[in-house]
Amino acid sequence: MIRVVSYKDISYNHDLFIGQHQLRHREFIDRQNYQVKSIDGLEFDAYDHIAAVYLVYSDDGRHVLGVSRLTPVRYGCMLADHFSHLVDDATVFRSDDNVWESTRFCIDHRLPAEKRQAICHALVAANIEFGMARDIDRIIGLMPTMILRSVFERSGVVLDRLGPVQRVGGHTKIQAASISISKAQWQRVKRATGLSSVLFNHAAERRAHVA
Repeated sequence: MIRVVSYKDISYNHDLFIGQHQLRHREFIDRQNYQVKSIDGLEFDAYDHIAAVYLVYSDDGRHVLGVSRLTPVRYGCMLADHFSHLVDDATVFRSDDNVWESTRFCIDHRLPAEKRQAICHALVAANIEFGMARDIDRIIGLMPTMILRSVFERSGVVLDRLGPVQRVGGHTKIQAASISISKAQWQRVKRATGLSSVLFNHAAERRAHVA
């Protein structure tokens, strides 16, 4: 199940909030040697701000197995700030539409392949479901082309490429892409993954606890 973690409920989801930073440290710094900021085994950057939302996969509500970070472009955009050369039409950053950016998508590499695939599907579905709930028009980001195909397109997502494939750092093939958020997109993802709703209902849990 995917839990949505933001500043509104960090105290309620402390383990998941800290856990996603720890997972990112293991996957990006320890495993892939990314030259990014860290402290006490937690990876972070300038986009971990108050507007950030974390889609966190956990089987038990404590241990983080996967994460995808979402941030509204109007409050800062990694793609625009550091990789704008990957985008042909810069108006994507200045649009009045409700555009969010997906970053720090990662899954615990130590898990069995079948489990990793299931988490991939769940995180992709969560991005679309969250987008529908927030009336988001599209989600943008950049990833290795292999990930765009094996994770997003395999999960049923129709991607719009925003620019050419280029080499970035140690990755030979990186590309920026956009995901339109619509009922049609959601239906394609549900058919491809077999999933329906994947977002955990915090409000329902709190009501049950109080009752």
